[in-house]
Parts: sequence; C-alpha cells; structure tokens
Amino acid sequence: MPSDSSYLSGVIEGFYGRPWTHQQRLALLPRLKARGLNTYMYGPKDDIRLRARWRELYPATELEQLGELVRTAERHDLRFIYALAPGLDIRYSDALESERLLRKVEQIAALGVQDFVLLFDDIPHALHADDEAEFGTFAHAQATVSERVFRRLRELAPSGRRFVCPTDYCGRMAATNPVGWDYLRELTRHLGPDAELFWTGDEIVSEQITADSLATLIAVTGRKPIIWDNLFANDYDLRRAYLGPLTGRSADLVSATTGLLLNPNCQFELNEVAFDTLAEFISSPDDYDPRTAFASALRRWRPAFELDGGSQLSLERLTLLAELLYLPWFCGPAVEALLSEARTLLAAPPLGAAERAGNWRRFALEIEQLFSQLTELTDRDLLYALYGLLWEARAESRLMAGYLALREESGESDPEFGRPDDAENTYRLGFGAAVQALLPLSETGKVAR
Repeated sequence: MPSDSSYLSGVIEGFYGRPWTHQQRLALLPRLKARGLNTYMYGPKDDIRLRARWRELYPATELEQLGELVRTAERHDLRFIYALAPGLDIRYSDALESERLLRKVEQIAALGVQDFVLLFDDIPHALHADDEAEFGTFAHAQATVSERVFRRLRELAPSGRRFVCPTDYCGRMAATNPVGWDYLRELTRHLGPDAELFWTGDEIVSEQITADSLATLIAVTGRKPIIWDNLFANDYDLRRAYLGPLTGRSADLVSATTGLLLNPNCQFELNEVAFDTLAEFISSPDDYDPRTAFASALRRWRPAFELDGGSQLSLERLTLLAELLYLPWFCGPAVEALLSEARTLLAAPPLGAAERAGNWRRFALEIEQLFSQLTELTDRDLLYALYGLLWEARAESRLMAGYLALREESGESDPEFGRPDDAENTYRLGFGAAVQALLPLSETGKVAR
C-alpha cells in the first residue's frame, strides 16, 4: 500500500448517461472506506449544471443533497472532488465568464469542498476568434482560466488539491494531434506547480498502463499524472458491462502517479468486483494477482445474489456470469476457452465432432439456468442491471448450440441455417448495426484505412 496517504484511490462518477442517484452515492461512500479507498469524485457528465449549463448555480434542493454528500464523505474520511466542465462553450477572453466560473466554484466550496477539477475533455480543439486574439493557443487560454479559479481556491481551500483534465488526455490523442504534446507542455507551463493532470493512459480505455508508458507525459509536463482509469467504463457501449478484475496495471504504476481512480460501469449495482480488485491492487501492488483478487471479490459479492426463498446463487454460476461480462477485450478464461473450441469446431468437418459440440450445448443450458435463477433475485435493481446483458448472452449461446447441432445432423460444414421468416432476427438490427454493415470494419471493430 502506498505509504503516502496523499495517494488517491477510489471512484470517479464521470460517465455519460443517467447519473447515480443521491441514495446510491450515500451508499457508496462507506463502502469505499471499508475497502481502504480514500476518494470519490463527483463528475457525472449529465449533471446538467456540471457541463451543459455549468454557469447556473445549484438550486437549494440540489445544493442540500450535494452538501449531505460532502458531509458523508468527510465523516468517512474520504476526499470529495468536485468536477466542473465549462469547456464546451466558455469564452476564455470574457471576464464575465471567469466571474461565473468563480461564482459556481465558490458556491460548492461553501459546502466544505476542498478539492476541485476543471474538465476540458471531449470538446472541440478550437478557439473563438476573440479568444485566439488574446491567448494565441488553446493551452494558454485553458491554463489562464484554470489559474484564475485555482488562485481563488488557494484562498478558500488552501489544503485542497486542484486538478485539470486536458483536452488531449491520452497518449494516442497527444501523438495524433499535430500539437498534442506541445499543447500539454504549454498547458502545464502556465499552470501552478500544484495543479495535477488527469490521464487515461495510452488510450481512452487502456488495456495496459505501466510506469514506462507515462515517461513521455512526465517528461513533457514535469509532473506525475493522476490516472482516470476507464477500464470498466461502459458508457460508450451500453450493451456491455464489465465484471472482471482490474488487470493490465503494473505494480510500479503507483509510484509513477499521484492517484488511481476508476470511472466504472454506469450501472451502479455492477461495480463490486471493480472496486474490490482496485482496493486489492492499491493495498499490495507487488503481490496483486488479478485472478485471485477476482475470486475473492466474487465471494464477497455473492450475498447480494440472494434468491427468492433465501438461497444464494452458487459461486460457480456467479463466476460464469462474471466471465460472460468480463473486460472490454475478452471474456473470462473459461468462456474464452469455449469460444476457442467453437472456432475449432466450425473450422473442422462436422462428422465426429458430436462430443465436443456437446460442451457448447451444456454451456448454453448453463446460461439458460443462470438466467432463470437471476429472475428470482430479491434485489430487483441488480436483476434489471443484468437482465438485458444476460438475455443477449442466452440468445447467442442458444443460436450457436442450434447451429452446431444442425451441422451434426446434416453432415454439412456450412448448412443453411434458420427459416426464411426468422433469418433476419439472427442479427441485432437497428441504425447502429446498419451503419456498421456499410463500413469496412476489421475484426476488432476498427474502420479499415
């Protein structure tokens, strides 16, 4: 565990889509503390007064809830970071805009908030003509406005921490933008030495983050970053959720950064494994083993899967569920092994494959039974967070089982499958699928160049 208590570890509510409820946040904070984590960052992109209408002060009811959240965090010895995202439409050269920003920050600071972040992520990399005439560059404009806010915060909350999420916030963005590294260099040159930068790694969603991968950023900016980790974020694809363990983060990452915060699944109920394995990694990065941490997290999570009648979902079925909904790039090992076996079966002649095809039929039946049991969950919010995800897994496993059975029965390697009246329903349809069908996509989903 990092010996320095200033190392931040915890959760960013920083996704797009429906924010968590006030009651969910209140339930989260003691659970973070119990895990040994120390930070919660309030930054839901669709809190309308955080981003789209950032100039507006919070009305009394919303302010009261924020205040309760701040007090609850303080009671559990957690840092509460408030995020404000003015970058969509702020006029950097307009003094009134800075005043509006200061007024908003002062309203939040009055609640007892010490730590603030200004978000300039996911905005056009361009300046209004007036802003360009005054500042010359995007970086200079952002840094100047940020420092106006930070100077005030150094007076209001001298023990607090101040952060910026830059517009180029991952390695690919900085490398592909012709001025990406120059932007980061200039931004930090104009920021005070106490300003910290958020960074997501080489990619927006990074499969690996290591100390070595941060070397260029640290050399350019002269400061260690705090990691905004999107490994479990699913707001870019809500047909998926991620129940696997934190992985791909090197042990030396902790010494190369000032903190590691997870931006998790949008579904509040589906983040127990993410939070547990983050805590395991932070507490002992040198000894951390993802699969061991995964198994431990599932055992701790299992009581939430109480079924009608008082029994619990078996650990084996909970593991199956989590391996079906594992991580962005792959399923869990057991499910990946079955997928590999299916690829081998489909590439081989159908005769003599009946026994191996039986493995898939048993797998499809297990998913069917898992789905049936989950409909009996006493925690209905947990059920509905999982329902559509597992429905699709059930449908696709049925489909594969049926196709393998048809190959066995017909003796053909590529038999006609399905009836004319239901053939189109084999695929997920709609606008998104229609557009993807028109594009030359690779197996990984990238547009071929």
